[in-house]
Amino acid sequence: MSSSHVPGSSVCFKDLGCFSTGPPFFDVYRPISILPESPSFINPKFTLFTRQAPSTGHKLSAGDEAALRGSSFLASRPTKFVVHGFIDNGGTDWMAEMKNEFLTHGDYNVVLVDWGSGSLALYGQATANTRVVGAMIAQLIMFMKNVTGARPEDMHILGHSLGAHVAGYAGERLTYLGRITGMDPAEPYFQNEDKVVRLDPTDALFVDIIHTDGSSFYSTDLGFGMGQSCGHVDYFPNGGHDQPGCEEGPITHILHEGILAGAKEFVACNHLRSYHFFIESINSACPFEGYKCDSEDNFNTGGCVPCSGDGCGYMGMNADKVKPRRGVNHVKYYLKTGTHGPYCRYHYRVALTFGGTQRLAHSERGQMYVHLTGSTGETHEVKVTHDNTYVTPGQTYSYLVTAPVDLGVIHDVVFRWDHDSNVLDVGSWNLLGLRHPTLYLDKISVANGESHKTFNFCEHSTAVESNHFQTVSTTC
Repeated sequence: MSSSHVPGSSVCFKDLGCFSTGPPFFDVYRPISILPESPSFINPKFTLFTRQAPSTGHKLSAGDEAALRGSSFLASRPTKFVVHGFIDNGGTDWMAEMKNEFLTHGDYNVVLVDWGSGSLALYGQATANTRVVGAMIAQLIMFMKNVTGARPEDMHILGHSLGAHVAGYAGERLTYLGRITGMDPAEPYFQNEDKVVRLDPTDALFVDIIHTDGSSFYSTDLGFGMGQSCGHVDYFPNGGHDQPGCEEGPITHILHEGILAGAKEFVACNHLRSYHFFIESINSACPFEGYKCDSEDNFNTGGCVPCSGDGCGYMGMNADKVKPRRGVNHVKYYLKTGTHGPYCRYHYRVALTFGGTQRLAHSERGQMYVHLTGSTGETHEVKVTHDNTYVTPGQTYSYLVTAPVDLGVIHDVVFRWDHDSNVLDVGSWNLLGLRHPTLYLDKISVANGESHKTFNFCEHSTAVESNHFQTVSTTC
């Protein structure tokens, strides 16, 4: 066995310190612990972009004072470091796109970190190399502080996949790093590990996470990202797994993204959505509002929409606008997105109340649909039930509906349902169409999650036969 693979072996690099393969970097979740390659081999490149130099960039390195002073870096500006992940490099399109969105948004120093020479190794070696890259980012930040007076508190490291843990390794070496955004932090070799090994809330003053591929890597779903909460706030768009649109085949992805990017999206679509979401959030008028909730199931039935108090957060750029109180970590927020960009959605809880207790002695079974129309937009017809549902007189059923725009004042709701019999339930049969399955609609309540406004419409047990449309517009 190579000495670099022996648990307890170590290697030291000038100005960066020593790196060991021993615990906690060697345990049951990390059965193979590898020493990182040298800084000269990994050779991370730091390229600064500003509004004064938005496309050419300036190369920076710790110790090169002339390069830093000769660049367009200003200590008075907030600074963003953007770090890629496994088998990626600093020339990837998404990093340039994120840089451009930042420079559109505000007057920032944006540093793109290219550690492609270290990320293109086998996965185990790449995970080891993240430790050195993180140390070198911290070294550069301290150099910026010492030369220009820049404050680590004004610096924000954004990392995707392995890059999220790179950010953590940088943050643990700095006393007051302002913020880390982990965009779907990589799972293998990090999930369930000691906080020294992975990104965690102690690595910066504020750590926000976007989880998009949290299914287990060791399951048939082959999720690349962590499902484990690891920030002060953790956002779970679409439950943090199975992103809408990612189920499409390779041809569709290629048509949307081009040959190379499309093939990459097909293989790791869920994992990559995290940086797509953040990029869109930088200059989006749509807020990417997330809802604090105890479970994905409760959120999907509208149980946490709208929110109250500190129950709302904002995924992406504005996550730092809502922070938990000191000492509180791993606050979970849920939200929905669209299948393709623009991804941001507005959330509506639709509550359907049924009457007819005097006329309907039993439940009816089927699927339900709604169409919302407001002063500034409308939805298409949305199937709110995922499976056939038994609807019981006197009960209320809540669902979550989303729209790509704020619908404004809701004017009306069109309700429809489709009866479906159960072969084991004789009462649900509709032989020869002689029975006319009917629901009796009492009330529809629509709550806008973003504006917190609620619109109530009453019908007083209006009969709605299967596959008939009922427009509800009388407010109450």
